[in-house]
Amino acid sequence: MGSTSNTAPTMEAVLARLNGELAELAELTCTRIYDELESYARIEPQALAAAVGRNLRTALTALRTGHVPEPAMLDGAAQTAQERYESGVPAEEIVRGFRISIALIHEHFLDIAVSEGLPVEETVAGSRIMWGVGDAFTTRIITEYHDLALDAALRDARARAAAVHSLLAGELPHDATQVPIDPHASYAAVHCDVDHPADVERVRAALEASGSTPGAHALVVSDGGTCLGVVATRPADPGVPVGLGPFVRPDELPRSDRIARQALLLAQRLGRSGVQGSADLGWRMAAASRPDVWRLYAEQFLTPLSPEGEFGRELRLAVLAWLRHQQSVNRAAAAINVHANTLRYRLRRFSDITGADLDDLDDIIGVTWALELGHPDNYAL
Repeated sequence: MGSTSNTAPTMEAVLARLNGELAELAELTCTRIYDELESYARIEPQALAAAVGRNLRTALTALRTGHVPEPAMLDGAAQTAQERYESGVPAEEIVRGFRISIALIHEHFLDIAVSEGLPVEETVAGSRIMWGVGDAFTTRIITEYHDLALDAALRDARARAAAVHSLLAGELPHDATQVPIDPHASYAAVHCDVDHPADVERVRAALEASGSTPGAHALVVSDGGTCLGVVATRPADPGVPVGLGPFVRPDELPRSDRIARQALLLAQRLGRSGVQGSADLGWRMAAASRPDVWRLYAEQFLTPLSPEGEFGRELRLAVLAWLRHQQSVNRAAAAINVHANTLRYRLRRFSDITGADLDDLDDIIGVTWALELGHPDNYAL
């Protein structure tokens, strides 16, 4: 069916033949896609045929006009991306499916062009258009798929965040499939602040992974530079201070959340890192909740040291070292790198300035409270 000797071969003649073979070409394309791409087994034949038809018509239009469409103009590609995304077909498989379509129409175009005797320059131009259509389609597919995945991730993140806030308010989420919380299991609230934005997702993922058990999953979300959520077991140290509440039933999580926040604030004040709960902070949690007594001890054992400047700081460090080493002068002196006699002198001067009796249990409790927690001004749990 080549051109007659009286008629010069034209692109229109080639495209007319190609258009007449679209139905057969679409059927062949669908067969090859099903044969080569396992992920397309879930796609209904009618839906695939419609998408292939759009692809072929897009290619034919580009050949007819002589122009490669801009990716943004390929609404058919966007429609295909959305349909395949919703069916769970990976983006690379969608691109492969289109490549099969474009390769077959490309082959048919070249066969017909040769059969019709189309000039070489027009054949080459048509071939370039086919490659351009493939590139434009790939760009639109990847862009659209990325946007769809991003939108889905944002929706999931919002749903997870809403679920966490509901849990910490004592309400079980309505969608148990979205948030698989076992109403009969025990969970603890966690809170932490992350200084560097680049570390937030790492910390969140670490808390969620290490805070899960085979039978109960943790749920931790990020909100700006804060990570918060619930864990089913004590999580591993993520490298930042983490406040951990007690393990309770889901309906008691508001109490766990309150304690987790208190623990985080106290851990930050004490310069502690890692996971910190009531068992780790001990008496300090109770002490920090009584600012009246706290202030009394601070004014008795800290305020008198303020006029002493750097020497006052040295006295505080000496007494703290002595307390933390079971009142052993030698071990405390070694810990802060001073002579034992220097430590004894500083203990004596601390007693002289503050009036503390370091042989009296009540005073030791008050001194420990004040030196460990500092002054309560601008601080409240």
